[in-house]
Amino acid sequence: MSTPIYLEQVRTYFRNYLPSRVATLEDPEIYFAELAEAIAEQVATVSTQLEVTSRLPEESYLQRVGRLNAVRAQAQELALTEILYSIPPETSESDDVSNARDVELATATAESNEVDRRLEMEEESAEAIDWDRRFPHLVEEVRWMQSDHGNLSEEEKRAQLQAIFAAQDAARPQG
Repeated sequence: MSTPIYLEQVRTYFRNYLPSRVATLEDPEIYFAELAEAIAEQVATVSTQLEVTSRLPEESYLQRVGRLNAVRAQAQELALTEILYSIPPETSESDDVSNARDVELATATAESNEVDRRLEMEEESAEAIDWDRRFPHLVEEVRWMQSDHGNLSEEEKRAQLQAIFAAQDAARPQG
């Protein structure tokens, strides 16, 4: 009763989302076939139940075909969700690294926007003083950007900014 479509869906899901689990299976193909068989059986059972409850009196042939196709698609989605997709995907270190990079990028973007906002504020204004209190780790960058560096080479400017950014990283509030 198992169809190649379900077998391929199971295979793809496991290889993409559960690779270490596949490695622990004695015979992955037998396991995949059994899971695909369970999906096919549930699709048949649910399709029959939905078919009975959704019958319409005096429906045309095309209406019946459309209804049965919709019933089958619904049954497939239910079976796949209950049997296959209920197995949670593995999390990997690369996911953690990607999430950490996303957080870093979001933090850097937000801080860059804050620095730009601070550069537009009038010095010694209440708004600027409040900003300096809220973002003490960014104050040195703002001060550096407000001062004249015409006498420095590009390399010296880069070195100074790198030192400022390193100090910011060390002083950045955690969490």
